This record gives sequence, structure tokens and C-alpha cells, in this order.
Amino acid sequence: MKRKLLSYSIDFTSKFPLFLMLFLVCGYAYSQEVSYKTDKDSIQIGEQIEYEIKVNEVTNEDLVVFPKDQTFVPLEMVEAYKIDTLNPQAKTFTLTKLYKLTQFDSGTYSVPPQLVKINDKAFYTDTLKVRVNDVVLDTVNQKLYPIKPSIGVNKPFAVPSWFWWTLAIIAILAVIAFLIFKLKKKRDEARRRIPPYEQAMLSLKELDKSSTLENRNFKDYITELTYISRRYLEEKLEIRALEYTTSELISELKFKKEKKKLALKEDMIAEYEKILKRADLAKFANIKPDLLTLKSNRKQIEKFLKHVQSAIPQITEEEKKKDEAFQKTLAKKRKKQKWIVGVILGLVLIFVTATAVVATKGFEYVKDNILGNPSKELLEGDWITSDYGVPPVSMTTPEVLVRGEFELPESISENVKAKETYGFGTLYQSLYVKLNQVRFKDAQDIDLNAIVDGIYNNLEERGAYNIITKAEEFETLGGVKGKKVFGSFSIENPITKKDIKKEYQIVNFGRGGFQQIVIFHDADDEYGEKIANRILNAVEFKTIEQ
Repeated sequence: MKRKLLSYSIDFTSKFPLFLMLFLVCGYAYSQEVSYKTDKDSIQIGEQIEYEIKVNEVTNEDLVVFPKDQTFVPLEMVEAYKIDTLNPQAKTFTLTKLYKLTQFDSGTYSVPPQLVKINDKAFYTDTLKVRVNDVVLDTVNQKLYPIKPSIGVNKPFAVPSWFWWTLAIIAILAVIAFLIFKLKKKRDEARRRIPPYEQAMLSLKELDKSSTLENRNFKDYITELTYISRRYLEEKLEIRALEYTTSELISELKFKKEKKKLALKEDMIAEYEKILKRADLAKFANIKPDLLTLKSNRKQIEKFLKHVQSAIPQITEEEKKKDEAFQKTLAKKRKKQKWIVGVILGLVLIFVTATAVVATKGFEYVKDNILGNPSKELLEGDWITSDYGVPPVSMTTPEVLVRGEFELPESISENVKAKETYGFGTLYQSLYVKLNQVRFKDAQDIDLNAIVDGIYNNLEERGAYNIITKAEEFETLGGVKGKKVFGSFSIENPITKKDIKKEYQIVNFGRGGFQQIVIFHDADDEYGEKIANRILNAVEFKTIEQ
């Protein structure tokens, strides 16, 4: 299957001079009613050109629209003057529009045809070719002075913003770790805690050893005695015994007895209620109980606690299994929570690390070395040196060039002996490299300057816009001279419909035929530019014997 890659056109005169262009040049029909002129076609850097467009044979009924804004790219429009009318009282008259153009970079530039609309009809001027020369440095009359040494300046101290972000994140991590350790500590303490019944018996023994009764602090004694019993009931039965009043606590015990959650005896509940009421009188009515009564209450409380401990229903095997299943589920849940916390902390740590790297090394470093950059991988990968075509052209490229086919206009096919093309990539990819070769039956003199003129038009045909074209001489390391065309343009991505900015280098040679090297890469891609320069610097022309 043939696919049209790059188009060429060759015209022959009586002496067969050859115009072999990389791109098919579109012709325009120019009307005699529209013309243009300039005061010069070669300027120094920053010098201005007067570009005048003239429209003849205009009537009062005609609507004429001249170019507006920056349509003279790659030249820059400095000023646009008002339209000048010559002999406006006549039936037909002439309109003139003057522009001032300039350029601040040396090279050869092509100003595209300018559109002038007369009513609904479009007219175009010719392409203007302008040479911008470097300013010659006068080293005879102008004295030269050595470069002054650099002066050290103390860099002002400033804490970067990323430091505060990192500090804040570390503080958050520290708070999270503190809460986790604190929670773990509480759980460990809960595991080491003495069971409620053993704790109650131990507290009663400590109360017996105290000197509360000897000091006749009867109020404090009965208060501590009831507190020990209430704390036991709260922890063992999981009720709010420490907050309940006496009546509320007794009602709760009777309720559990009725629901058969506790096998308590009525006389035990009644005796415990008397002790609680006696303690309330001592605390709130300041009625002091006697010593014998307090010693009796001490024995009765211990008896009551033992009765409650034995009155709690024993856990059945089925309940034990349910409790084991619950504990397993709870353990899985806790393990899952630990994983979630660990993942979150890991992500935060990665974020902090990435932030620090971006702040110190820059985003481009992270993108190229961590996220990856296709152009960088091509530049640093293994390159391939191979010979293409006959006579062979040696090229060193990051990928091997694949042979393809292309078509030439019928007007030049008769004199073509052979045509070959090799390349990889497409116009819309980050890198596009192509080698085109044409050999002729009869020897031809190739005008490389004529080939340069057609590049702008073909880029437009392929959908490019904002085209900047420059030209200069080129010579390989082997001494073969050619013509290099380079610049930039924009093109629309057919899928995303967004602009793609490209830079290009095209080198044309006329060594025993026609050879052309085409390289396109994304704009502002330092690796793409290095790849292009490395390819061009390694080009070598060989003979068939070699």
C-alpha cells in the first residue's frame, strides 16, 4: 500500500534546471487590482521594512479589507498606518495601506502571502523573502575591554515554602503516631487490669488495714464501703452504678433479677439496700452509724459481692463460640484499620518525599527521571548506525529507519531513475525522522534555494499554522554542503483537537541526485533538540565502493 508522505514537484526549462521541493507548492491566482512593494529585502537586526499594499480600480461601492494584526509572522508588525486614498473624487480610485515590519533575529525569513478582501472575493500578495543580517562588530575603531570579574553578592536568607509544608506534614504524622500509641497504651492497661471481683476483695482488705475505724471516721468508712460495691457492680454488670441513686440502683438489680440475668435473692437485695440508705444518711444527713453496725455492714457487703458473683449466669458453649467469632471479626477489623493507617502514612511519606524532591530538583527532573520521558529514553538508549539507499547515506538514529514509499508528480517521473524513503514516527508523535532520496536518469543541477521556497506552502497544506521559517548553509563532517531550513509551527491534534507546537530541521543535499533529511520534534523539548542535532552531526555520504 502506498502512502503519501512528502510531496515533491520538479519543473524543467529548456536547459533542464531542477526545482525539487520537499513540499508541493500551492499557486495562487493574483489579480492585477492588488499589488505590493517593499523598500528593501535585506535589513540589519531591528531595522524596519516598509511593506505597502495597493488596491487599484476601487469604487465607492466596494468594501476593501486589508490585513490586520500579526499576519506577517515570522516578521513582527511594528506599526500599521491609516489607509491612504489617491484621487477619491474620481469614479475609480486607488487605496494604499502601509505597514512597518522588523525582525530581531538573523536569518532568512519568508513572509506569507497577505489576504486582501474586495467585497466577497479574496486576493493574495506574493511571498516576500527577507534576509536579516547580523550587526557587524567594528573591532578597529571600537575599543574592546576585558570582561569585568564577577562580584559576589550574599544571597538573602529565605525559608522556602516547601519547608513549611513538610514541617506541617511531619507534625500531623507526629500527632497521629501519638494518638495511636496512646490508644495502644490504654488497651494494654485494660488487659493488665485486675478482674472486678478480685479488685473488690483486694479493696476490702485494704480498707480493713486502714486506720479509718480507729480514727472514728465512720462517715468515710461507710462511704468507701459502698463505693467498692458500686464500682464492682458497674464493671461486672456494666451498669452505671456509680451514678445511680440508691433507689435507681436497687431498681436496676431487681430488673435484672426479673429478666433472669441475675439469680439474686430478695433478702440479699433488701439487706444491700439498707446499707446504701445508711450510707446516704451518713453522707447527707450527717447521722453517724455505730462501730458494731459498720463491722456488720463490712461482712454483709463481702457476702453480697460473693452472692452477685455466683448469681451471674455462666457462659454456655454456644455463647463462647459466638464470642470467639466476634473476637475474630474484631481482630480482622483492627488489622484492616492498621493496614489503612499504614497505607495512609505511606502515601503521606511518599508525598512529602516527592514534594522535597520537586522543591530541590525541580518538576522537570522528577518528570524525566521518575515519571519517564520518551525523548530522554531515546537519547540515552542504544543508537543504531546504518546505511540507507544507493549510493548509501550513513545515519545514526535512536530507532532504525523503516523503508516506505511515496509518490512523485507525473511531470518529473520520466527523469527519475529511483526514489527511496526511510523513516520512523509520525508528524503528531514526539519525534519524526525521515530520509528521502531521488536519483535521476540524466544529471541535473539542483537549486537548493528553490526547494527552500516551497517548504512554507507545504506546511500550510498539511494543516500547520504560525509557521516560522529560517534558512542557513549546512555542511556535514565529511565536507558535503547542503541547505538547512529550520523553524517552528503549530498543528492541530486530530484526536484531542488541541494545538501541538513543533520545531523542525530539514536539510537538503544535491550530491549525485537529491537527498533530504527531515526531523520534527515537540517544541521546548530539550531532548528532542539534542536528538536532532546528534542525527545531523553524524550524517555521512558514502560511495557505492564503500
